Amino acid sequence: MTEKTLLDYWLVLYRRKVTIFIVTISAMVTALILSKTLQPVYEGKAVFFVPKDPDTATFFGTPGGTTGRSPLVPDASEDPNAPYIGILKSKAMSNLVQKEFPHKTTMDLTLTDVDFTLTNEYLIEIYARDRNPRLAADIANAYVKYFRQLMDDYSLKAQLGRQATMEEEIARNQKSLSESREKLSDFQQENRTANLDEEIKQLISMKSNFESQLETHHVEYAENKNKILATKRKLKDENQTFNISNIVITSPILEKLKVQMSDLDSKMAALSVEIKEPHPEYKILKKNYEEVKKNIDKEIEYIIKSKIKAPDTFYENLRRQVINLYVEKERIEADINGTKKVLKVIGDRIQEIPELKRQLDILVTEVDRHKKLVDTRVVNLEEVKSQIKRSPEVAVQVEEATPPSRPSFPIWWLNVIVATLVGLVVGIFYCFFLDYLEGARVGMTYRLVKAIESTKDEK
Repeated sequence: MTEKTLLDYWLVLYRRKVTIFIVTISAMVTALILSKTLQPVYEGKAVFFVPKDPDTATFFGTPGGTTGRSPLVPDASEDPNAPYIGILKSKAMSNLVQKEFPHKTTMDLTLTDVDFTLTNEYLIEIYARDRNPRLAADIANAYVKYFRQLMDDYSLKAQLGRQATMEEEIARNQKSLSESREKLSDFQQENRTANLDEEIKQLISMKSNFESQLETHHVEYAENKNKILATKRKLKDENQTFNISNIVITSPILEKLKVQMSDLDSKMAALSVEIKEPHPEYKILKKNYEEVKKNIDKEIEYIIKSKIKAPDTFYENLRRQVINLYVEKERIEADINGTKKVLKVIGDRIQEIPELKRQLDILVTEVDRHKKLVDTRVVNLEEVKSQIKRSPEVAVQVEEATPPSRPSFPIWWLNVIVATLVGLVVGIFYCFFLDYLEGARVGMTYRLVKAIESTKDEK
C-alpha cells in the first residue's frame, strides 16, 4: 500500500460529504432542541471593592486628617484583595446567604452557583446563578451585604473588647486618683503646704524683720547696760555709804511675770509665722500679753513705792532710775530670747520647705498623672462607644445586581454554533474512521485472495 497524500484525504471527505452534513445537522438540531427544552438559568452580577485606606473618623480626637473627607479607591494589587475573596468563599458567608435563600444549599453556593473574580481594574465581581432572575440578583447583592456584616462584626468584637478593657482601666485609675488626692490632702493638712512658694517668701521677709529687731534689741541692751553703770556710779558718788547691791529691784512675783511675758512674746512671734495676726488664737495671746505687761507695771510701781525713803531727794530719783533700767534690761532680754526663738522656728521651717516642696511636687505629679490617665481613658471610651454606633464603609458597591433579562444558560445560538463545530469535527473523524474500516476490509480481502492463489499454485 502506498502512503496517502492530502489529496487522498480530501477525496475521502468529498466522497462522504453527505455523512459529514448529516452528522453536523444532527448536532445542530440536537443542540437547538436541548436549548429550547432545558429550563433557563439566569446570572446576576454585583461589583464592589474594599477601600485601600480604611474609613476612619474620630469624634473626640484632635481635629485633623482623620475626620477629613477623601475619595475611596481600591487597592491596586492582587495580594491585599485575596483575603477578601477568601472571606466571600468561606463557609461562614455561605451559611449566612443560605439562611436567606433556603432553596440553595451551602454546597451549591460554594461550588457551583456562585463565582468570584478580581478584574484587571481590581474590582471584585460576584456572579450568582439561579433559575429565577430576581433571586439570582438578590443572591449576588446578598453576598455584598453579608460581606459588610461579617467585616463589621469582626471590628465590632474588637471594639467591644476595647470598651470592656477601658472601663476596667477607668475604674482602676479613678481609684488610684482618689487615693492620690487623699494622700495629697493629708500631707497638706499635716504640713501646712497650701502655698509653699508664697510661704517661703513671707518667711524670708519675716526672718529679715526679726533679725533687724534682734540687732535693735542688742543695741538697746548695750545702751541699757551703759545707762545702768552710769546711774550706779552716780548713786555711789551720791552716797558712799549706801551699798547699791542692797537695793531691791525685783521680787518673785515680778520674776514670774517676766517669764510669762517672755513666753507669751515667743508664742506670739512663733504664731505669726504660721497664721495671720487676725486669727482668734493670736488675739487671745496678745490680750494675755497686755494683761501681764500691766501687772509688771503694777509690781514695779509697788517695789518702787516700798523702797522710797525720801521722795524728793536726788538719791531717790537715781534709785528709781536704776530700778527702771533693770526692769528695762529684763524686758530687752525677754525680747531678745523671744526673737531668737522665733528666728529658730523660722529657720527650721525654711529648712523644711525644700523637702516638703519635693514631696508635695511628687504627690501633685502623681495626682496629675492619674487625672490625665482618667481623662484620656474617658475620652477614649467615648470614642469607642461612638465607633460602636458607627458602621464604617468596608465595601463600596460599584454595581448593584439587577434581574437579568436574558438567561446565561442555555444560549441557543451559542449552543448551535458550538454544536455545529463539534458536529463538523465529529463528522470528519467519522468519515476517516469509515475510510479506515473500508481500507482495512479491502486489504484483508486482498490478502485472503493472495493466500488462496498461493495455495492453488502449490497444489
